[in-house]
Amino acid sequence: MGLIGGVILVVSIQSVNSLLGCVSWSWPSNPLPSSLDLVARLKVYGKLLVFAVRGIATATGIVLIEELVFRSWLPDEIAADFGYHWGIIISGLAFSLFQRSLMAIPGLWLLSLALSGIRHRNEGSLSVPIGLRTGIMASSFVLQTSGFLIYKANHPLWVTEAYPFQPFSGVVGVAFALLLATIVYPRQPLDHKNLKEEL
Repeated sequence: MGLIGGVILVVSIQSVNSLLGCVSWSWPSNPLPSSLDLVARLKVYGKLLVFAVRGIATATGIVLIEELVFRSWLPDEIAADFGYHWGIIISGLAFSLFQRSLMAIPGLWLLSLALSGIRHRNEGSLSVPIGLRTGIMASSFVLQTSGFLIYKANHPLWVTEAYPFQPFSGVVGVAFALLLATIVYPRQPLDHKNLKEEL
């Protein structure tokens, strides 16, 4: 669910960007030979599959470490001193700053709040947040490297940002992250005693 959800989220954001005229979807230039040679077509589709597998593998490694730090360890450390909600808020801000994209900070901070809520709804499990972030990163990588998405340069930076393949850097991505955070943000702390008893 998480991986597919991340892909759907990125495609939804970019589709709205497309409706606003900021981007256009296209088939990469000359991906398929003009001949109907099956072997040549299979090579092209194989290359696209390699892009996807490489994106998923790289994203999974990065996301696994980031989610363990920013969704598990850091919020608990901050919560011990400042309380549950401050742990989520401060670790989310640290997560967004760690991504080194100034324009993406609001969207990534809201995404972090949403991911904390998703973890909460899954009784502390990081599997869905890891899958969701992997889907987001892998689909962004595929869109960037394959040429499926073409950005138009005539829009203000606040709409698409200078690095347009970061889906949460523009106004549409922030709106999606805000909606997601509003829906799934945890209202109360996890009951760690019940979790320990279940284990």
